[in-house]
Amino acid sequence: MRKKTSKAEKIRQFLKANPTATPKEIATKFKVNVTMVYALRKKALIPMAHAVSHPSSANQQQVGGSHYKAMPIQPWEAMQAWMKPDEFNGFLKGNAIKYLARCNAKGGLEDVKKAHHYIAKLIEVSK
Repeated sequence: MRKKTSKAEKIRQFLKANPTATPKEIATKFKVNVTMVYALRKKALIPMAHAVSHPSSANQQQVGGSHYKAMPIQPWEAMQAWMKPDEFNGFLKGNAIKYLARCNAKGGLEDVKKAHHYIAKLIEVSK
């Protein structure tokens, strides 16, 4: 008799086979909460999609260092999992505005690039 594979195990197998899949995509595919996907990734020590070369994702980029990319879960990924979509969109818009507002007085082109990064993430989550 064949042993039934749990949903968690199916997700782990999918994660290993599809390292660039986003947690939101996986949660939708398996009809689970995105927080469960993060927990399974962390428990299985499966790197997040941003650790794999995938240039179309805002998670692949970071302006001004690598401190967020080096984390197993980027702060905005956790925020996206915990916030309602309109709250997360507001966070992204607010940060883009912040960097554009201060670019002439503080960070110059780097701040414009940071604003662009937040806008790129907003575009991704709005698709």
